[in-house]
Amino acid sequence: MSLWLWVAVAFLYGIAIGSFLNVVIWRLPRGGSVAKPTWSYCPQCENRLGTLDLFPVFSFLALRRRCRYCRAPISWRYPSIELLTGLLFAAVAWRFGGTADTIFYCLFVAAMISVFFIDLEHFIIPDGLNWFAALVGFAHNAFAFYYLHEQGQTGKLFDVQMPASLAGALGYGAIIYGIGLASYVVIVALIDKNKSFFAAFWEYIRDNVLDWIFIVAHYVSYIIPPLRRFVEPAPPTEGFTAEEIESDEEAGGMGGGDGKLAAAIGANLYLAAALQSALFAVAIGAAIGVVTIIQQRRKLGGRTAIPFGPAMVMGALIALFFGNDIVAWYVHNFLTFPGSPFSNTPGFWW
Repeated sequence: MSLWLWVAVAFLYGIAIGSFLNVVIWRLPRGGSVAKPTWSYCPQCENRLGTLDLFPVFSFLALRRRCRYCRAPISWRYPSIELLTGLLFAAVAWRFGGTADTIFYCLFVAAMISVFFIDLEHFIIPDGLNWFAALVGFAHNAFAFYYLHEQGQTGKLFDVQMPASLAGALGYGAIIYGIGLASYVVIVALIDKNKSFFAAFWEYIRDNVLDWIFIVAHYVSYIIPPLRRFVEPAPPTEGFTAEEIESDEEAGGMGGGDGKLAAAIGANLYLAAALQSALFAVAIGAAIGVVTIIQQRRKLGGRTAIPFGPAMVMGALIALFFGNDIVAWYVHNFLTFPGSPFSNTPGFWW
């Protein structure tokens, strides 16, 4: 198959999977299941949609943006997500060609699209999406190492040799949890005068450790059923408004979902690209934060709730497609001078 044919096939698969992602984005943050019911329905009248209602993009245009049954308007978000998924799948196929990398990275991109829109609207990142993305990264690493025997599938973290996906997950996760811990301690301890920095520090560590234990036990219970008696199913994960987050004294810094998302991104990009992703995410998040504060005319020190997940997703996609090129450009233009570690020209390195 030619490269262009791979790209065309990836695009068609992408818009079809984008239609499924619309279901994921609608149901998961509302406590629903992507498996039950097995059919799609109109969120307004709840009528079951037929085959002619579910063609990606084309049904939206043919129905003139309205439900066939109740005539309620259909959001532009639906065809936009379908087209976005198709274009990103096509970009992955163009970047990696007809290889197994394309399949694994398309699955990763699909999870990231869902995270982006859910966190943007609801200020939450469902654990299932993070675990799915992380498992894709671990499977990709294992397939490339054991079946394809590719180089670069192992990495070091603090001089400990381990699978590259695990090193990326631990490294990026540690960075985000570290930033979250620092911001939580500062915000909570400053707002709640009766709470010490140590108390805020302990709360953050305790809550996130317990969260990880619960999540691991929840998924292991699918393999070891007796564990289910100790792990209650999570309640519907309806999110919060920005106003609720800003007024809650305990809501400070980054949520636990950001740390899990960082681990999922690191598992797919590996450590070096994950660090690039972190830099891009911080830059994007800072830019969005400044613009938001200016637009809302908040006073210095005021609290403005901004989901960081979308910035992390954008940082991950930039690192996936352009990370090495951006680093090479930066090194060539700013770090190559006499005496630099990146230059063969002798000189002084200050």
